Amino acid sequence: MSRTLQFTLSGLSCNHCVSQVKKILEQRSDVTSAQVSIDHATVVSTAAPEILIDVISDEGYHAHLDD
Repeated sequence: MSRTLQFTLSGLSCNHCVSQVKKILEQRSDVTSAQVSIDHATVVSTAAPEILIDVISDEGYHAHLDD
C-alpha cells in the first residue's frame, strides 16, 4: 500500500542537487511520485522510509522523516 512520506533534506545546494534526488527516487519501482525542493521532499511510495533515507544518503545528501 502506497503512503505519502514527508522528508526534511539537507546538503542540497542547487537545482542540480534537487533534480538528482528527484531522479534517483523516481527511478525506483516502489516510488509512485516524488516532489523535491532544496530542503524538503514529498514521496508517494510503498517503500519503508528508512530505505528511501538510505537511497538519498547514498547520493551524499541527508534526509530525515518528518513527524
